[in-house]
Amino acid sequence: MSLAADGSGLSRRLLSNWPASLVAAEAERKGSSKGENMKKFSYALVASAMTLLIGCSGEEIEHKQKIPNSTKSRVEAREPAEDPGSAENQIVCDRFELVTEVTGSTLYFFIDTDLPDNAAVMVSVSRSYLERGNPDTYSVAYFSEKSTIGKWKSKQSISLSSEDWKTALKAKQEEMSRFGLGFDVASISNNISVSMVVPINQPDPKFGIRNKNLLGKAVKDNGIRIVEDEIEIDYPLIVPPVGESPFPNMNPLELEIGQVYIVSEQTPLMPALHPTDPIAAIQQIKQIPQGGGFKVIEVSDDETNPWYKVTAFDQKTKHIGIGWINSTALFGQQLKAHK
Repeated sequence: MSLAADGSGLSRRLLSNWPASLVAAEAERKGSSKGENMKKFSYALVASAMTLLIGCSGEEIEHKQKIPNSTKSRVEAREPAEDPGSAENQIVCDRFELVTEVTGSTLYFFIDTDLPDNAAVMVSVSRSYLERGNPDTYSVAYFSEKSTIGKWKSKQSISLSSEDWKTALKAKQEEMSRFGLGFDVASISNNISVSMVVPINQPDPKFGIRNKNLLGKAVKDNGIRIVEDEIEIDYPLIVPPVGESPFPNMNPLELEIGQVYIVSEQTPLMPALHPTDPIAAIQQIKQIPQGGGFKVIEVSDDETNPWYKVTAFDQKTKHIGIGWINSTALFGQQLKAHK
């Protein structure tokens, strides 16, 4: 349908949007001939409609063209995402140096560094030794702790008492012997090692995952990014305890048939290895008291860990009974072979 043919309907729609002055002007033309007036009026309406349609269409096109521009402006105005590796997130360490001094049996030391005070650090003062028949080097600490750099920027003191280190070594020998890993000392180093390490797991998120934001001249990157320093101090031990361990190596997995052993903790004695009534067997469990013992009369290797059939007795060698001991119940004990 043409725009002219729909003049009357279109006229009504357009009149509602016309300014009041235009509507009033058209009403004053009633003195003119009706046909001529209607013809002129229709042409006027058509012209006005086309003007309005073109104008609306132009505004719509212009509006559509403006959308990408306004969107682009909003995107450009948005602040850039924070870069974990940006300068404001970096932790720089160009200086990390231990300063030590020994006076008598006391070690004084601190760390000269530009790391922030809240950086976590692992501190250790130790002496190394070699076990007989073992090429690996082990150590016993005079001091060890995990704290923050801020504490160690000021001078701290640690005792280097020979007796303290010997006591710590003896405690380690006793503990290891309980697991069948006792050892004799072949040699002891004359040096004391002082070390500080800034580990990869830092509580401050500014360091980044695995210290990825930690940079600087003092940073070492061998697959992991850390900062560390270590100093060796010549300080021989007075009368080093080299030689046989005072604690026999009793491996709970390798007890001998016919040998008598004294237990250092209360140990359960089972009535049977494979009881037909487990509930009844539990009720029949007896206990070998601390200081009591047992004599091995049979070994069963059918299970993951060996079981020992034994004759058990208390501290006064009073007979307790015959039963079975699981080797796992002996781990952590200081077993003693009774001659």
